[in-house]
Amino acid sequence: MTELSNDFIPCMLIPLRQHYLLLPNTTIAEVIPMPAITPIQDKPQYWLGQYRWHSQHLAIIDLENLVEQSSDQNDDANKLCIVFSVNTNNKLQTYALPCHGAPQLIHLNETALRLVDDGQAESEFLHCRTHIGNKVAYIPNLDKLEETILQHL
Repeated sequence: MTELSNDFIPCMLIPLRQHYLLLPNTTIAEVIPMPAITPIQDKPQYWLGQYRWHSQHLAIIDLENLVEQSSDQNDDANKLCIVFSVNTNNKLQTYALPCHGAPQLIHLNETALRLVDDGQAESEFLHCRTHIGNKVAYIPNLDKLEETILQHL
């Protein structure tokens, strides 16, 4: 029988519109109040605009819109979560995701994760969906997300 790890990983549970996003704490650069976003023309529906942060132009991506391939434009996000790129070999260093409430620091181990099995189609932008307590959280495929952002820079 495989022994489960007791190692806890500090993570951020980030509220989206209908779901939550679960990211390792080390991927979060900063969480700031929602700034004025500069709209960008000729970008996909999930590309909300950009914001200048520390001399960089950050792409602001609506992850739920991308995952669910919907056109629901709900701009009631009150915070902006700035994320470090996990791929250090490309020109994308950081990008941003709007969040709808304050992110919460939690410590998880693999026994705390219960996969959601509701028959819903999976997205290439997610590794999986998991239950965290009574919430459903996305564990994103950051490699695919960043590759997609890079295609439209």
